[in-house]
Amino acid sequence: MGQRKRRADGLLEKKRTINGKVMHFYGHTVAEIEAKIDAYKAELAEKETKGERFEVVYDAWMELRRTQVKPSTLYCSASACAHTRAEWEGYRMKEITPTRIAAWYQCLGDQGYAKGTVRNHNDVLSSVFKHWIVYFGGDFNPCPYVDVPRNLKMKVRTPPTDEQLAAVKAHPEDFGFVAWLLMYTGIRLGEAMALQWQDVDFGTGFIHVTKSVWWDNGRPVVTTPKTKNAIRDVPILNVLRPLLQERQGAPTDYVCSGRATPLTASEYRNKWGVYWRKLGYYHSDGSGSWDADVSAHQFRHGMASVLYEAGVGEMEAQRILGHASITTTHEIYTHLRQAQLSAATDRLNAFLANGSQVV
Repeated sequence: MGQRKRRADGLLEKKRTINGKVMHFYGHTVAEIEAKIDAYKAELAEKETKGERFEVVYDAWMELRRTQVKPSTLYCSASACAHTRAEWEGYRMKEITPTRIAAWYQCLGDQGYAKGTVRNHNDVLSSVFKHWIVYFGGDFNPCPYVDVPRNLKMKVRTPPTDEQLAAVKAHPEDFGFVAWLLMYTGIRLGEAMALQWQDVDFGTGFIHVTKSVWWDNGRPVVTTPKTKNAIRDVPILNVLRPLLQERQGAPTDYVCSGRATPLTASEYRNKWGVYWRKLGYYHSDGSGSWDADVSAHQFRHGMASVLYEAGVGEMEAQRILGHASITTTHEIYTHLRQAQLSAATDRLNAFLANGSQVV
């Protein structure tokens, strides 16, 4: 029998040993305390058969994750993390079955999420289950048994148009220098912002990509790239070399800002927007401000197209672009092959429609 005593604050306290653990329960009446004891026992029994509540495991996983990954990675995955917690809050771990997960993935697709975004949600959910197994004694991760639906749309990032590329090639002045840098290297925006002149090795003919900038509330923070493959050497193409040499500054100056500190987020957006507005490629965002029609990331995909058209193999393209996985490079190349095939089909149909015959 548990001991019951009246505390100084007027509450009754009852001590009970449950599963070898001494527990203290408080209440205004004996009935209230007994109800709390029954609820605690029921919670233990349900946890034994169905596992911990998802939000408990998720919160523990996130607390650990904040100490293990870069703030920029946390920022990029914030949306998928928030959606995952909201979806499964209230479930117990063993209630989250492959069937329920598959239905969730399809629901995300029906809401317009692309296949890559659904994969991000899958990665988050799978990581939470791994945490449950390691730190809570869980026994099963259902995520590997669920495929992302095949019918989901692919988010296709398109390179700049031929007209936009021609405009950039004709205008390397001012912030066009940054557009040229992106166009002829394929490096990421954050990598470009972190480049210093000491990273541009004219002797060997390579740009050494070893760091990246991410903006914390608009302020630049220089950090290492998030994957080891992002640390790489990118060739200085002959078409870009004269422009780099013309702009060359002090070794520790940043290439894009021309000073000892990287550009802030607002400085970059303003300079990028002004440049594209001068070229005539801009649009209103509805609030009176103007946005460029072309993003920095589009030049990265433009470089992937150039590598493909030049016959550069997937392994070499992966190293130049710094993809973490060859799968990413392969998917881009596959998309380009399909686009070329589609264009060839259109040309053939047009040729035959003009009255030509195959002999």
